[in-house]
Amino acid sequence: MKNIWDEEAIRKEMERLDALTGLSGAKLPIKLTDGEHVIGCYHGDKDGRFTFSKKYFFDPDWAEEEALDTIRHEYAHYMEHMLYGIGGHGTTWKMCCAKVGASPVRCYREWKNDYYNNKRAEKERTIKGLLEYKEGDCILHPKYGKGIIIEIAGEGVSQTANIEFDSVGMKTLSLAWVHENCKKQ
Repeated sequence: MKNIWDEEAIRKEMERLDALTGLSGAKLPIKLTDGEHVIGCYHGDKDGRFTFSKKYFFDPDWAEEEALDTIRHEYAHYMEHMLYGIGGHGTTWKMCCAKVGASPVRCYREWKNDYYNNKRAEKERTIKGLLEYKEGDCILHPKYGKGIIIEIAGEGVSQTANIEFDSVGMKTLSLAWVHENCKKQ
């Protein structure tokens, strides 16, 4: 899924985190900058504020999981500042990360972004392959032999197929598994 993370989208995630923590981070100013080297930052000076880089947050190829982790990472800094009056990447910050679901590491990792994008592309390819199947199709299972798809239920990669096999009767199988392991006849 291609997302652009504008201030409204960032604030929505922070509102969710506020509901989880009882804090008010979503009410702080959020500034989107042209910075290339700092993806996000919580500034604990004065009344507090957040900054996020448009280079990343406006990039449709930046993985949603990375954007969410960055927002949660900076929120954990805010939370640590509010609860303990300190900042950094120490033990209390890591505890805050655990509470808000942020990865307790300092820096963005490009390989993680690639991992999430590859997982998403793989899921999209699988879903596209599942569209080839419909009720009444005949398949050849490696163990059960010939079967006919009676019903397909669910959505996306979670679809299941009720298949009537000549040898063992009705079986419910993951349609993704059928796509990967059976032959369509």
